[in-house]
Amino acid sequence: MEDTQVAFTTDMIIEEYPYFKVDDMKLALRNGMKGKYGEIYNRLDGSVIMGWLRQYNRERCARADILSYNDHKQLNEAESNGLYYEDYRRMLQEKAANGDQEAQKALNRSNDTLAFMKRKSLEKRRKMLEKYEQKEALRNKVQQEGT
Repeated sequence: MEDTQVAFTTDMIIEEYPYFKVDDMKLALRNGMKGKYGEIYNRLDGSVIMGWLRQYNRERCARADILSYNDHKQLNEAESNGLYYEDYRRMLQEKAANGDQEAQKALNRSNDTLAFMKRKSLEKRRKMLEKYEQKEALRNKVQQEGT
């Protein structure tokens, strides 16, 4: 490569990959020279080097994605190891029994919420049962008329 080609290639690299560190450049060029990114056929120019860097960048980004996803999974697993609601309520009950007013308020709110949820659940079940009974009555009526 001539001096002007080297300067032009250098400018292109800086423009295209400003986030590369020196170690990234060394590794990409070393891999390219070893033939990891294909044969060079005794030709080394800007397009060959840019091709190597492009391939290296793909590998680098894929690896970063995998590491990021693994970190995300570990973080989610760590977050999911929190208190279960029953454990939280047990803790509130202990604190309230020891005279903690805030714990007593929180426990009362929790009791109200649980009672509300239970009422809603019972209403839903009652409606489902009524629908079922209506369908059964209709089915029985149709069967009686058919016989």
